[in-house]
Amino acid sequence: MLDLNDDTIVALATPIGTSAISVIRISGKNSISIVENIFIPVKQGKKLKNQSTHTIHLGYLVEEDKDLLDQVLISIFKSPFSYTGENMIEISCHGSYYIQQKILQLLIRKGTRLARPGEFTFRAFLNNKIDLSQAEAIADLILSENKVHHGISLQQIKGKLSDNIKNLSKELLNFVSLLELELDFSEDNLMFSNRKELILFLKKLGNTLKDLIESFSLGNAIKKGINVVIVGESNVGKSTFFNQVIQEDRSIISHMKGTTRDCIEGEIVLNGILFHFFDTAGMRNTLNPIEVIGIKKAIKKMKESQVILYIFDSSKKKKNKKIVNDIKNIKKKYPLKDLFVIANKSDLSCCLHNFDKIKSKTDFLFEISAKNQKEVKKILDTLSKLFFDRLKKKKIIITQNRHYESLKLSLKEVLLAYDALKKELSEDLVSIHIREALRYLGEITGEITNEDILKNIFSKFCIGK
Repeated sequence: MLDLNDDTIVALATPIGTSAISVIRISGKNSISIVENIFIPVKQGKKLKNQSTHTIHLGYLVEEDKDLLDQVLISIFKSPFSYTGENMIEISCHGSYYIQQKILQLLIRKGTRLARPGEFTFRAFLNNKIDLSQAEAIADLILSENKVHHGISLQQIKGKLSDNIKNLSKELLNFVSLLELELDFSEDNLMFSNRKELILFLKKLGNTLKDLIESFSLGNAIKKGINVVIVGESNVGKSTFFNQVIQEDRSIISHMKGTTRDCIEGEIVLNGILFHFFDTAGMRNTLNPIEVIGIKKAIKKMKESQVILYIFDSSKKKKNKKIVNDIKNIKKKYPLKDLFVIANKSDLSCCLHNFDKIKSKTDFLFEISAKNQKEVKKILDTLSKLFFDRLKKKKIIITQNRHYESLKLSLKEVLLAYDALKKELSEDLVSIHIREALRYLGEITGEITNEDILKNIFSKFCIGK
């Protein structure tokens, strides 16, 4: 797959099955001539090879015995003005499974071969139509399930991440060029750069890389959906709250303790962001082995979630100390997670004014009745605004594990170079670290890559893209 060759590839670009229309894509040097041999235009005498790029032509596909296969539209994209950078044809045919397969078989007999997963995009990468980060963004865009993930993917396809990485690389290259120029004139003790300015530059660059790295936790959560776990003691209203959130009676509600034994999941989209909510077993001491399993699952889900909603019964005056200790323990164990504390059952004799210690322990404290949809909605609005505001503050969001790892390695080398400059170590050592930092940045855009990385990336694409 990794060799650019003269093969002409073909694939169904729309899902297999019956539909109004289907699209079959062909790419390669001979794609136009192959299709021309089986195409009869409505306008007699029209030759596809003589038509301009980005034009559409009506006609019929015919088999070798001149039997008509289908009436189709042929879209022409000539090299280099196509998605792959090669000559491309897109055939819009009727969406019969029989027609799809007959056309594919005919094209294969005429000299094409079936495309491998991601091979169209891979050719676009090899022909410098896109870089590697843009290719990955295309895959993300296809799989995007919410507005925000869709927006991030589009930004990266447009080259926002690529441009940023290339600018950082350019600055680093200028930096290392000055150092290496000094090495060439080391016997003359010539200096072409101001050491203080170089140190400040590396510090600034390190902060930029840190900001990109920190955006990954947010970007990865947005991509997969933000996990929100609902925890608390038994019978505090967790299941009632959960049902209000997803607007379904999914969790069993009862005055009996321990009715929720497993993690129950529901999804909603807030402000264009996907949230996964988990209702969990009540946290209490119990000898019931099934309930114990449920409590262990709740603890596991707390570790996996970005947000913890801790609900307590605000009508129980004697529970103040226990609630404060619970909040302390959650914040101690999960300091990087957002904690929402919810004083439920305000429709009963709520005594929130006695919870001054609780107020001081969290940034998000709500007094609600989980039976009241409007009050639950206020919490959801706060939750969605929290993540939406964080997104707005980030100019670029990282969503790929591969980019995250490369950025971390690049930052490590930048910090080593910074430390070497501060300690006035040899320019040769500083230069080595900068070259390594450049190499890791180059891996993100594909300027520097290897066969295993390419195979891993493009094998995850669907066939026809």
